Amino acid sequence: MTDDSTATEVEVQADDPDDFDSVYSELRGVTGIAVTAVLAPSVAGEQGVALDVLMVSLSSGAVTAFLQIIRTLAEARGPKFVLSIRRGRNQVKITADTFDEVEPAMRKLFGGQ
Repeated sequence: MTDDSTATEVEVQADDPDDFDSVYSELRGVTGIAVTAVLAPSVAGEQGVALDVLMVSLSSGAVTAFLQIIRTLAEARGPKFVLSIRRGRNQVKITADTFDEVEPAMRKLFGGQ
């Protein structure tokens, strides 16, 4: 977690494992952002362990950086890019085609930042 007492914590899920990996890779090491990959429980008959969700903690100053990273990934990964970002009971679904439309909702999700 970040040192900022006003940190915002969100869950990030991706429809595609490659998108999940890209988001995780881009967020790791960014100042003010702490990211942890949470493993899904193993299912009988399936090989290995799947990553299910990213737990992301953002300092108040890192929200803009987070949104820019998501925008850049959405533009680079194209039309199959789908992310769900949840904070508490509120959730926003993002696709490469809808980022501009949902950005205000995402900012609201982060407390208007």
